[in-house]
Amino acid sequence: MPVVSPPLPTFALRFESRDDFLVEYADRLRDGFVLLPLGEHFAAGTPIRLRLHLPDRAVLYLTAVAIDAPRAELASEGRWLRLIGLTEAQRQTLRRCVEATVGSAESASEPIESAPAHAPTGEGLSVLLVEDLVGTRVEVAEALRARGLRVRVADNGLTALASIIKRLPQVVLTDVEMPQMDGWGLLRSIRQRASLVRMPVVFHSALTDDASRLRGYRQGVDDYLAKGTAPEEIVARLHGAVARRHQLPSSTDVHGLRGDLEQVRLGSVLAFLESERRSGALHLRCGGDSATLHLRDGAFSKVDNLGRYTHPHDRVFELLGWSRGQFDFITDELGTGGESTPLSYLLLEHARRIDESAAIRSTQHHAGAVKASY
Repeated sequence: MPVVSPPLPTFALRFESRDDFLVEYADRLRDGFVLLPLGEHFAAGTPIRLRLHLPDRAVLYLTAVAIDAPRAELASEGRWLRLIGLTEAQRQTLRRCVEATVGSAESASEPIESAPAHAPTGEGLSVLLVEDLVGTRVEVAEALRARGLRVRVADNGLTALASIIKRLPQVVLTDVEMPQMDGWGLLRSIRQRASLVRMPVVFHSALTDDASRLRGYRQGVDDYLAKGTAPEEIVARLHGAVARRHQLPSSTDVHGLRGDLEQVRLGSVLAFLESERRSGALHLRCGGDSATLHLRDGAFSKVDNLGRYTHPHDRVFELLGWSRGQFDFITDELGTGGESTPLSYLLLEHARRIDESAAIRSTQHHAGAVKASY
Protein backbone atom coordinates (compact mmCIF):
# COMPACT_ATOMS: atom_id res chain seq x y z
CA MET A 1 0.00 0.00 0.00
CA PRO A 2 1.22 3.52 -0.77
CA VAL A 3 2.16 5.60 2.24
CA VAL A 4 -0.19 8.55 2.68
CA SER A 5 1.37 11.56 4.33
CA PRO A 6 -0.79 13.15 7.01
CA PRO A 7 -2.25 16.53 6.02
CA LEU A 8 -0.29 19.54 7.15
CA PRO A 9 -1.79 21.64 9.93
CA THR A 10 -3.51 24.53 8.12
CA PHE A 11 -4.40 27.91 9.58
CA ALA A 12 -6.18 30.94 8.17
CA LEU A 13 -4.67 34.31 9.05
CA ARG A 14 -6.88 37.40 8.68
CA PHE A 15 -6.30 41.04 9.58
CA GLU A 16 -8.90 43.17 11.30
CA SER A 17 -7.72 46.30 9.49
CA ARG A 18 -5.26 47.47 6.86
CA ASP A 19 -3.10 48.92 9.60
CA ASP A 20 -2.89 45.52 11.33
CA PHE A 21 -1.59 44.07 8.07
CA LEU A 22 0.90 46.91 7.64
CA VAL A 23 2.33 46.33 11.12
CA GLU A 24 2.65 42.57 10.52
CA TYR A 25 4.31 43.16 7.14
CA ALA A 26 6.83 45.71 8.50
CA ASP A 27 7.62 43.64 11.59
CA ARG A 28 7.83 40.15 10.05
CA LEU A 29 6.29 39.37 6.66
CA ARG A 30 8.76 41.41 4.61
CA ASP A 31 11.57 39.33 6.15
CA GLY A 32 9.78 36.01 5.54
CA PHE A 33 8.32 35.43 9.01
CA VAL A 34 4.78 35.16 10.42
CA LEU A 35 3.51 35.20 13.99
CA LEU A 36 0.52 32.97 14.74
CA PRO A 37 -1.31 34.15 17.87
CA LEU A 38 -1.94 30.61 19.14
CA GLY A 39 -2.13 29.13 22.59
CA GLU A 40 -0.81 25.76 21.45
CA HIS A 41 2.79 25.32 20.36
CA PHE A 42 4.27 23.18 17.62
CA ALA A 43 7.71 21.76 17.84
CA ALA A 44 10.35 23.61 15.88
CA GLY A 45 10.58 22.19 12.38
CA THR A 46 6.86 21.32 12.08
CA PRO A 47 5.64 22.16 8.51
CA ILE A 48 2.47 24.28 8.39
CA ARG A 49 0.17 25.59 5.67
CA LEU A 50 -1.13 29.16 5.84
CA ARG A 51 -4.12 30.74 4.12
CA LEU A 52 -3.30 34.43 4.23
CA HIS A 53 -6.31 36.73 3.70
CA LEU A 54 -5.02 40.16 2.67
CA PRO A 55 -6.94 43.43 3.18
CA ASP A 56 -7.32 43.86 -0.61
CA ARG A 57 -9.18 40.50 -0.65
CA ALA A 58 -6.33 38.60 -2.25
CA VAL A 59 -5.66 35.17 -0.73
CA LEU A 60 -2.22 33.56 -0.60
CA TYR A 61 -1.58 29.90 0.22
CA LEU A 62 1.84 29.67 1.82
CA THR A 63 4.05 26.99 3.28
CA ALA A 64 5.92 27.64 6.50
CA VAL A 65 7.86 25.85 9.19
CA ALA A 66 7.64 26.43 12.96
CA ILE A 67 10.75 27.99 14.49
CA ASP A 68 11.86 29.15 17.90
CA ALA A 69 11.24 32.80 18.70
CA PRO A 70 14.20 35.07 17.77
CA ARG A 71 14.37 36.20 21.39
CA ALA A 72 13.12 34.43 24.51
CA GLU A 73 10.85 37.33 25.51
CA LEU A 74 8.97 37.02 22.19
CA ALA A 75 7.99 33.39 22.74
CA SER A 76 4.86 34.34 24.68
CA GLU A 77 3.43 36.32 21.75
CA GLY A 78 2.56 33.21 19.76
CA ARG A 79 4.11 30.69 17.38
CA TRP A 80 6.79 31.98 15.05
CA LEU A 81 6.86 30.62 11.51
CA ARG A 82 9.39 30.98 8.72
CA LEU A 83 7.96 31.08 5.22
CA ILE A 84 9.55 28.73 2.70
CA GLY A 85 9.22 28.67 -1.05
CA LEU A 86 7.75 32.19 -1.32
CA THR A 87 7.50 32.93 -5.06
CA GLU A 88 8.19 36.26 -6.72
CA ALA A 89 4.51 36.49 -7.72
CA GLN A 90 3.51 36.10 -4.06
CA ARG A 91 6.02 38.74 -3.02
CA GLN A 92 4.58 41.13 -5.61
CA THR A 93 1.06 40.45 -4.29
CA LEU A 94 2.22 41.39 -0.80
CA ARG A 95 3.96 44.53 -2.06
CA ARG A 96 0.87 45.66 -3.99
CA CYS A 97 -1.22 45.26 -0.86
CA VAL A 98 1.34 47.25 1.13
CA GLU A 99 1.29 50.09 -1.42
CA ALA A 100 -2.50 50.22 -1.28
CA THR A 101 -2.45 50.12 2.51
CA VAL A 102 0.14 52.89 2.86
CA GLY A 103 -2.06 55.22 0.82
CA SER A 104 -5.20 54.29 2.73
CA ALA A 105 -6.73 56.64 5.29
CA GLU A 106 -8.34 53.71 7.14
CA SER A 107 -7.82 53.81 10.88
CA ALA A 108 -6.66 50.88 12.94
CA SER A 109 -9.26 48.52 14.41
CA GLU A 110 -8.56 50.05 17.82
CA PRO A 111 -7.78 53.70 18.53
CA ILE A 112 -4.08 54.51 18.50
CA GLU A 113 -2.67 55.33 21.89
CA SER A 114 -2.47 59.11 21.92
CA ALA A 115 0.74 60.91 22.73
CA PRO A 116 0.31 63.89 25.08
CA ALA A 117 1.11 67.36 23.79
CA HIS A 118 3.77 67.67 26.46
CA ALA A 119 5.84 64.99 28.12
CA PRO A 120 4.69 63.88 31.58
CA THR A 121 6.62 65.37 34.48
CA GLY A 122 10.07 63.83 34.67
CA GLU A 123 9.92 62.40 31.14
CA GLY A 124 11.53 63.74 28.00
CA LEU A 125 9.91 64.29 24.64
CA SER A 126 9.15 61.02 22.82
CA VAL A 127 10.76 61.01 19.36
CA LEU A 128 10.68 58.54 16.50
CA LEU A 129 13.98 58.85 14.62
CA VAL A 130 13.83 57.54 11.04
CA GLU A 131 17.23 57.07 9.39
CA ASP A 132 18.52 54.34 7.08
CA LEU A 133 22.24 54.87 7.76
CA VAL A 134 23.14 52.88 10.87
CA GLY A 135 25.98 55.14 11.96
CA THR A 136 23.89 58.32 11.72
CA ARG A 137 20.93 56.62 13.41
CA VAL A 138 23.02 55.50 16.38
CA GLU A 139 24.87 58.80 16.72
CA VAL A 140 21.75 61.00 16.64
CA ALA A 141 19.72 58.67 18.87
CA GLU A 142 22.43 58.56 21.53
CA ALA A 143 22.86 62.35 21.42
CA LEU A 144 19.12 62.91 21.90
CA ARG A 145 18.86 60.34 24.69
CA ALA A 146 21.79 61.98 26.46
CA ARG A 147 19.71 65.18 26.50
CA GLY A 148 16.69 63.53 28.09
CA LEU A 149 14.59 62.60 25.05
CA ARG A 150 12.94 59.20 24.72
CA VAL A 151 13.95 57.88 21.31
CA ARG A 152 12.66 55.00 19.21
CA VAL A 153 14.24 54.29 15.83
CA ALA A 154 13.18 53.02 12.40
CA ASP A 155 15.30 52.33 9.33
CA ASN A 156 12.84 53.57 6.68
CA GLY A 157 9.42 55.15 6.25
CA LEU A 158 7.54 51.86 6.13
CA THR A 159 8.82 50.57 9.46
CA ALA A 160 8.33 54.07 10.87
CA LEU A 161 4.67 54.13 9.85
CA ALA A 162 4.12 50.73 11.46
CA SER A 163 5.84 51.94 14.62
CA ILE A 164 3.64 55.06 14.72
CA ILE A 165 0.50 52.95 14.29
CA LYS A 166 1.49 50.79 17.26
CA ARG A 167 2.34 53.71 19.54
CA LEU A 168 2.32 57.43 18.79
CA PRO A 169 5.46 59.43 19.41
CA GLN A 170 5.15 63.14 20.12
CA VAL A 171 7.25 64.06 17.09
CA VAL A 172 8.85 62.34 14.08
CA LEU A 173 12.39 63.26 12.99
CA THR A 174 13.00 61.68 9.61
CA ASP A 175 15.56 61.51 6.85
CA VAL A 176 14.22 62.09 3.33
CA GLU A 177 16.19 59.77 1.06
CA MET A 178 15.59 56.19 2.24
CA PRO A 179 14.80 52.79 0.65
CA GLN A 180 11.35 51.14 0.59
CA MET A 181 9.56 54.33 1.67
CA ASP A 182 11.31 57.70 1.74
CA GLY A 183 10.53 60.73 3.87
CA TRP A 184 8.09 62.14 1.31
CA GLY A 185 6.07 58.92 1.35
CA LEU A 186 6.07 58.82 5.15
CA LEU A 187 4.90 62.44 5.34
CA ARG A 188 2.06 61.80 2.86
CA SER A 189 0.96 58.68 4.74
CA ILE A 190 0.89 60.57 8.05
CA ARG A 191 -1.05 63.54 6.69
CA GLN A 192 -3.60 61.27 4.94
CA ARG A 193 -4.66 59.65 8.20
CA ALA A 194 -7.15 61.47 10.40
CA SER A 195 -5.60 59.97 13.55
CA LEU A 196 -2.12 61.23 12.60
CA VAL A 197 -2.82 64.47 10.78
CA ARG A 198 -1.61 66.64 13.68
CA MET A 199 1.55 64.60 14.24
CA PRO A 200 4.59 66.97 14.09
CA VAL A 201 7.07 65.87 11.40
CA VAL A 202 10.57 67.35 11.05
CA PHE A 203 12.80 66.59 8.07
CA HIS A 204 16.45 65.83 8.92
CA SER A 205 17.92 66.25 5.50
CA ALA A 206 20.58 67.75 3.26
CA LEU A 207 17.85 69.48 1.18
CA THR A 208 18.81 73.12 0.73
CA ASP A 209 16.88 74.46 -2.29
CA ASP A 210 13.71 76.50 -1.85
CA ALA A 211 11.72 74.29 -4.24
CA SER A 212 12.30 71.12 -2.19
CA ARG A 213 11.67 72.84 1.11
CA LEU A 214 8.53 74.54 -0.19
CA ARG A 215 7.31 71.16 -1.42
CA GLY A 216 7.76 69.83 2.11
CA TYR A 217 5.91 72.74 3.69
CA ARG A 218 3.16 72.32 1.12
CA GLN A 219 2.76 68.67 2.13
CA GLY A 220 2.73 69.49 5.83
CA VAL A 221 6.28 69.20 7.19
CA ASP A 222 6.80 71.27 10.33
CA ASP A 223 10.50 72.10 10.12
CA TYR A 224 13.80 71.31 8.40
CA LEU A 225 17.04 70.41 10.13
CA ALA A 226 20.25 70.09 8.17
CA LYS A 227 22.40 67.02 8.65
CA GLY A 228 25.10 67.88 11.16
CA THR A 229 22.91 70.23 13.22
CA ALA A 230 24.09 70.42 16.83
CA PRO A 231 22.10 68.15 19.20
CA GLU A 232 21.04 71.12 21.36
CA GLU A 233 19.55 72.82 18.31
CA ILE A 234 17.76 69.60 17.29
CA VAL A 235 16.19 69.30 20.74
CA ALA A 236 15.05 72.93 20.72
CA ARG A 237 13.55 72.67 17.23
CA LEU A 238 11.72 69.43 18.03
CA HIS A 239 10.16 71.06 21.09
CA GLY A 240 9.24 74.04 18.92
CA ALA A 241 7.55 71.86 16.30
CA VAL A 242 5.49 70.10 18.96
CA ALA A 243 4.47 73.39 20.59
CA ARG A 244 3.41 74.97 17.28
CA ARG A 245 1.30 71.97 16.26
CA HIS A 246 -0.53 71.85 19.58
CA GLN A 247 -1.11 75.60 19.63
CA LEU A 248 -3.16 75.35 16.42
CA PRO A 249 -6.90 75.69 17.07
CA SER A 250 -8.88 72.56 16.23
CA SER A 251 -10.63 74.49 13.46
CA THR A 252 -7.34 75.37 11.74
CA ASP A 253 -6.63 73.75 8.40
CA VAL A 254 -3.77 71.44 9.40
CA HIS A 255 -2.95 70.96 5.71
CA GLY A 256 -2.28 74.68 5.31
CA LEU A 257 1.06 76.00 4.09
CA ARG A 258 3.29 76.97 7.02
CA GLY A 259 7.00 77.09 7.65
CA ASP A 260 10.13 79.05 8.54
CA LEU A 261 11.57 81.94 6.52
CA GLU A 262 15.08 80.77 7.43
CA GLN A 263 14.35 77.62 5.46
CA VAL A 264 12.52 79.06 2.44
CA ARG A 265 12.47 82.70 1.28
CA LEU A 266 9.26 84.71 1.26
CA GLY A 267 9.76 85.40 -2.44
CA SER A 268 9.59 81.67 -3.18
CA VAL A 269 6.43 81.35 -1.09
CA LEU A 270 4.75 84.22 -2.97
CA ALA A 271 5.83 82.85 -6.36
CA PHE A 272 4.27 79.49 -5.46
CA LEU A 273 1.01 81.07 -4.26
CA GLU A 274 0.79 83.08 -7.48
CA SER A 275 1.40 80.03 -9.68
CA GLU A 276 -1.35 78.16 -7.79
CA ARG A 277 -3.69 81.18 -7.97
CA ARG A 278 -4.37 80.85 -4.26
CA SER A 279 -6.80 83.04 -2.32
CA GLY A 280 -6.29 83.54 1.39
CA ALA A 281 -4.27 85.19 4.13
CA LEU A 282 -0.51 84.84 4.50
CA HIS A 283 0.43 85.54 8.12
CA LEU A 284 4.04 86.59 8.73
CA ARG A 285 5.79 86.89 12.10
CA CYS A 286 9.31 87.95 13.02
CA GLY A 287 10.08 88.75 16.63
CA GLY A 288 7.61 91.42 17.74
CA ASP A 289 6.63 92.41 14.18
CA SER A 290 3.86 90.79 12.17
CA ALA A 291 1.79 91.39 9.06
CA THR A 292 -0.84 89.64 6.99
CA LEU A 293 -0.86 89.68 3.19
CA HIS A 294 -4.25 89.06 1.60
CA LEU A 295 -4.24 87.33 -1.78
CA ARG A 296 -6.98 86.90 -4.33
CA ASP A 297 -6.50 84.40 -7.16
CA GLY A 298 -2.74 84.56 -6.67
CA ALA A 299 -2.55 88.38 -6.67
CA PHE A 300 -1.82 90.81 -3.83
CA SER A 301 -4.93 92.52 -2.50
CA LYS A 302 -3.98 94.29 0.76
CA VAL A 303 -1.77 94.11 3.83
CA ASP A 304 -2.75 94.33 7.48
CA ASN A 305 -0.29 96.34 9.60
CA LEU A 306 1.56 98.79 7.36
CA GLY A 307 4.25 99.27 9.99
CA ARG A 308 6.14 102.51 9.31
CA TYR A 309 5.00 102.74 5.69
CA THR A 310 2.03 104.47 4.10
CA HIS A 311 1.93 102.48 0.87
CA PRO A 312 1.19 98.73 1.04
CA HIS A 313 3.77 97.92 -1.65
CA ASP A 314 6.56 99.43 0.47
CA ARG A 315 5.49 97.22 3.37
CA VAL A 316 5.63 94.15 1.10
CA PHE A 317 9.15 95.12 -0.03
CA GLU A 318 10.20 95.34 3.63
CA LEU A 319 8.69 91.93 4.37
CA LEU A 320 10.55 90.44 1.38
CA GLY A 321 13.76 91.46 3.13
CA TRP A 322 13.02 89.33 6.20
CA SER A 323 15.57 86.53 6.53
CA ARG A 324 13.93 84.89 9.53
CA GLY A 325 10.46 84.45 10.96
CA GLN A 326 7.48 82.20 10.33
CA PHE A 327 4.81 82.14 7.65
CA ASP A 328 1.36 80.57 7.72
CA PHE A 329 -1.04 80.62 4.77
CA ILE A 330 -4.73 79.98 5.43
CA THR A 331 -6.99 79.51 2.42
CA ASP A 332 -10.24 81.44 2.29
CA GLU A 333 -12.69 82.54 -0.34
CA LEU A 334 -12.45 86.24 -1.22
CA GLY A 335 -14.58 88.16 -3.66
CA THR A 336 -13.29 88.92 -7.15
CA GLY A 337 -13.85 92.71 -6.99
CA GLY A 338 -11.39 95.44 -6.03
CA GLU A 339 -7.86 96.22 -7.15
CA SER A 340 -5.04 93.72 -6.94
CA THR A 341 -1.37 93.66 -7.89
CA PRO A 342 0.38 90.70 -9.53
CA LEU A 343 2.86 89.18 -7.12
CA SER A 344 5.34 88.75 -9.96
CA TYR A 345 5.39 92.55 -10.37
CA LEU A 346 6.14 93.05 -6.68
CA LEU A 347 8.91 90.43 -6.79
CA LEU A 348 10.52 91.98 -9.87
CA GLU A 349 10.24 95.49 -8.45
CA HIS A 350 11.80 94.33 -5.19
CA ALA A 351 14.69 92.74 -7.11
CA ARG A 352 15.12 95.94 -9.17
CA ARG A 353 15.32 98.06 -6.02
CA ILE A 354 17.93 95.75 -4.50
CA ASP A 355 20.03 95.93 -7.69
CA GLU A 356 19.67 99.72 -7.77
CA SER A 357 20.76 100.05 -4.13
CA ALA A 358 23.72 97.75 -4.76
CA ALA A 359 24.77 99.82 -7.78
CA ILE A 360 24.58 103.05 -5.76
CA ARG A 361 26.67 101.56 -2.96
CA SER A 362 29.21 100.30 -5.47
CA THR A 363 29.46 103.74 -7.10
CA GLN A 364 29.87 105.45 -3.73
CA HIS A 365 32.55 102.97 -2.72
CA HIS A 366 34.39 103.48 -5.99
CA ALA A 367 34.20 107.28 -5.63
CA GLY A 368 35.52 107.03 -2.09
CA ALA A 369 38.42 104.86 -3.23
CA VAL A 370 39.35 107.32 -6.01
CA LYS A 371 39.24 110.27 -3.60
CA ALA A 372 41.43 108.43 -1.12
CA SER A 373 44.04 107.80 -3.85
CA TYR A 374 44.66 111.55 -4.13
